[in-house]
Amino acid sequence: MPSPAKPFVVTLVAAVTFALGAAPAGAIETEDFTAASAAPTVSLTTQALNTETDTSPLVPISSVLAEAESKHADAVHNFDVEAAIAAATSELGTSRATGWGAPGECIVSAQRWIRAGSGAWTGGGDPVANYAGALRLSPNEAVAGDIIQYEHMQFPTSWVSGVHTVLVTGVNDDGTYQIIESNVPTGSGYVQAHESWVPKPPAGFQAVAWRF
Repeated sequence: MPSPAKPFVVTLVAAVTFALGAAPAGAIETEDFTAASAAPTVSLTTQALNTETDTSPLVPISSVLAEAESKHADAVHNFDVEAAIAAATSELGTSRATGWGAPGECIVSAQRWIRAGSGAWTGGGDPVANYAGALRLSPNEAVAGDIIQYEHMQFPTSWVSGVHTVLVTGVNDDGTYQIIESNVPTGSGYVQAHESWVPKPPAGFQAVAWRF
């Protein structure tokens, strides 16, 4: 009489044999991390940047820049502007010695006037390091009490011929400036005022404004 267990054993052996052939002993299933199987690119939108706790609308970058410029324009001076202008005005028509660090030089004169108003003009060394602690502005933001400096665009930290410094004492309705300057013409150490001055930096230079 045939054993009822024989068909079961044959079936079991066949199943095991098929399994071993399909997946050899020791085989490990792995993920393919090649470029072909890389995750699809996700296109981010401004909505994706919002969080559950911050649902405020995003501000356009143009608005941010405009706000930054207005903050510059509204920054206050940290010294007595009227006292500084009075000190400069008291020297009009006078001359002083010129040369490295001499009192008739344009930047040395401007420093003297700002310091007369208790301004913390403590920088030195070159046309940029001189303004340590001051706020750099575009010339069209300058107001009374600011300094306008001609600096060389390629060598801004060099005392090349053409560097010049003036004190702004007012701004006219047409956008021109009232200024006081020293050492024009060069070597004269002469202090003079202009009521309708426009920055005209030499070729290769640019005008920048500084506020202490």
